[in-house]
Amino acid sequence: MLNTAEQLDTLGRQTLQTRLMPDVLEQLAKHSPLMVFDVGFGVHETVEFFGNRKCRLHFSALHEGLRVPPVVKSKTPFGQLTDQSEKDNALYLAWLERFQSAMQFAPGTRFDLCLFWDFLNYLDDQALKAFADVLAPYTSPQTLAHAYILLKPEADVLNREYGVKAADLISVKPAQYGSLAFYARPQARVTSMMKGFAVKHSVLRRDGLLEAALKSA
Repeated sequence: MLNTAEQLDTLGRQTLQTRLMPDVLEQLAKHSPLMVFDVGFGVHETVEFFGNRKCRLHFSALHEGLRVPPVVKSKTPFGQLTDQSEKDNALYLAWLERFQSAMQFAPGTRFDLCLFWDFLNYLDDQALKAFADVLAPYTSPQTLAHAYILLKPEADVLNREYGVKAADLISVKPAQYGSLAFYARPQARVTSMMKGFAVKHSVLRRDGLLEAALKSA
């Protein structure tokens, strides 16, 4: 059920009310130019919204790189038990290389705002750590972020594209990248993997997603 502030059109596009984004944007009101990193696609709502101020938008469409996750071959001889820590480290390094290739920003780039949307839910623990480590050099102690965290395995709230329609309204539509594997986790587990970020405020939405406002730690 959508409340009066949330509407759905015939194309499946939805408008969600956000309680946390207004405060995030207010804290960044005096930043000029505002440096924004959006992990998703360049949706017109976001471009139009930030077009009213001096701003540099970086859209990465990182979901495309998740279609085929890296495969790590075990170095353990056949018949012997696999060292899980060794396997995890190899997977972390594979994800690290992939994100480094996809996130090549100009030297000196420091983002004021990171729009993670629901991207973190499609990363396993090793991928999440690798993503955070690659992003870290492009953040500052003042960097803020916004995310939707999946606490329970509810596929019907995933595979969507987000945009900023207004300070208190988020646009949502079916994703063009198709269905991806997802990982439901408690907020504490997500932030423990996201080195450099801490959740400042969070609100549990009626659809089961946890809306979170984060800040560089």
